[in-house]
Amino acid sequence: MNLKDFLIIILKLCLINSGYAERTKDQMYEIFDGRTTCFRRLNATHQVGCSSKKGGSTGIIHYVETLSDLNFIMENGTGSSYIPVMPLQLLKPSTLKLILDKNLITGIVLYNNSALESYTHERSCPNQMSNVDKTCNTAWNPDGSGILYQDLPFPVHYVNDDDLDRMKACFSKFNNYSYETHSKRSLCSVELDAFMFASTNTPTCRRRSQSKTNLNPVKFCDPLGGENVWSTLFPMDDERARSKSFVALAARLDTTSLFNGVFPGAASPIASLVTFLSTADYLKRMVRDVHNYEMNVLFLLFNGETYDYIGSQRVVYDMERGEFPLKSESETNPMPLIRVKDIELYLELSHLSKGDGIFVHNTAEKSDFFSTLQSNNNFSRLETVDGSIPPASIHSFLKENAKLRGAVIANYKDAYVNKFFNSIFDNVSNVDYHYYNTSDYSTIPPDSIQSFTANVSEMLARSIYSKIVGRNYSGGERVRIELVDELYNCYLLDADCKVHQAVQRKKLRETPYNSYGLYVGVTVVPNLLTYAIGLTLAWLTGDVMPDSGLCVKENHTPLYQYFNMSESLDNLNSTLCYRTTMNFSEAVSPAFIIDDYDWKSGKYSSWSESTWKDLTVRMFLKPAPAHERFTLAIGSITMIMSMIVIYFVKTRADVLFATAENCSPTNC
Repeated sequence: MNLKDFLIIILKLCLINSGYAERTKDQMYEIFDGRTTCFRRLNATHQVGCSSKKGGSTGIIHYVETLSDLNFIMENGTGSSYIPVMPLQLLKPSTLKLILDKNLITGIVLYNNSALESYTHERSCPNQMSNVDKTCNTAWNPDGSGILYQDLPFPVHYVNDDDLDRMKACFSKFNNYSYETHSKRSLCSVELDAFMFASTNTPTCRRRSQSKTNLNPVKFCDPLGGENVWSTLFPMDDERARSKSFVALAARLDTTSLFNGVFPGAASPIASLVTFLSTADYLKRMVRDVHNYEMNVLFLLFNGETYDYIGSQRVVYDMERGEFPLKSESETNPMPLIRVKDIELYLELSHLSKGDGIFVHNTAEKSDFFSTLQSNNNFSRLETVDGSIPPASIHSFLKENAKLRGAVIANYKDAYVNKFFNSIFDNVSNVDYHYYNTSDYSTIPPDSIQSFTANVSEMLARSIYSKIVGRNYSGGERVRIELVDELYNCYLLDADCKVHQAVQRKKLRETPYNSYGLYVGVTVVPNLLTYAIGLTLAWLTGDVMPDSGLCVKENHTPLYQYFNMSESLDNLNSTLCYRTTMNFSEAVSPAFIIDDYDWKSGKYSSWSESTWKDLTVRMFLKPAPAHERFTLAIGSITMIMSMIVIYFVKTRADVLFATAENCSPTNC
């Protein structure tokens, strides 16, 4: 071979290698964002949620607008399997029963094409296994279908309008005619890949993950959990404060939905969370110069309450073991312990979006707090409700102390006003929120969610002040409605809001909206929003320190934390050193830390989440069976012919390829 031939071969190899191998694949598949897909969770006895087959579930696209369209393909489809693209309204127990009875559907793609009157896949009585007796005699969430807790043997994916248009166009072009020939021609299909590694239940999943015989260990599931947030109104660093009982003001941090990555939670928990923070801010400014008080206030934000009260169960567990707010390492621990018996009055904020009024659901052991609320009432309707307590974190405390005095404050009497509880549609439009970005009270309408929240905060804070100080408030402080407006903006519209800038959460501000959320998640993945909410509580209830060096020095006392934060919403660039009692505690169910826990007891939450590799959705044109057979035949013939050619070339190599004459190395 001469140099010219060698260069030609090298050039050809370079041209071959310069080809982009993925172009063929890209032409075959149209890729969609697969993150909004249903996934699997497990508890002590069951698995719920969705999973595809390993490698993905594939089906022919069938566009559905009404139940008759779905019935049509169930009766007339001649393809091997279908994936209907259908409206959310059809995802209900009766439809799922129809689908499961027919072995024709391998997945579901959902879309929304109209305004919904209600949409909640939560049970009619949330957390029914962890409430006190007789709670579920009332259907608190009457529109609940319970689909969130069904085990579906196929993937379910939610698409936006753009993705829907692409699927609908493909369906119209290739599928929507001559249904009797579906088994004989090319059809538009979709692959949903959402394979879940966990199965059966939490104890089984944990045992498989911890198996020591596995040469290649794989974690199949993680416990649901995160962090609770707590703080006190007055410090606990002197004997006077240590001896005080507490008024506990609580709310929850989390929500859920059927689909991964979409957990808006506007009416619940955001409305109650904003009310909580606004009340804490108002209370702190009211007691700024108070030195004599009868009770302290314990602020509690619980995480994981959607799944059998994970956070509140852990707080009660730690309290009774002498480990709240901090595990005592010695008798000289400066952090005084708080137990359930130290809580004189427990107040919980439930759903607090706009409603017909405010309802105070009292425990069996009544207190005089309702009369205090009445004296500070600015609502046309304020009612007390005696009897059954609605599903709320207070149940964890009542199981430990049935004589606890407390109340759940909400906008409903015997049924949720929120028709989209724990769903993807509990969003900004569900609470009718509009961002005004102003400190002028007069520009925010009195019928807005901001005004409603401010009124609840004022009534609640003034009533708590009377309870802990022993007299009515006579100062000039008032609820900051601009703070209420900004907090709603933070949690509903824009993570790069003034509050998050004020607490110096640069990492959160750089995170795209909806890549964080109010879903409790798993213990191995930190929740940025929980941390930001904790810092916000610290900012609103902390004390400004004259010595700014405290914020940079090592501080070994657990009584306080120190943070550099902005001076105010109007002066974000000027920072001050804040000293705060705010801190975090574990929101992991005791079931996962107790040795040899009896999973059958049902005493504690047992929820875990399956691990998965990827959530992908891709659309392609599935070839006709005749085309597949032809392709297989051509490929087989090509392979056989290649083998014959190779054999022929090999056996005739001495003839086909010239070689140099035999000679000694010195002569060559």
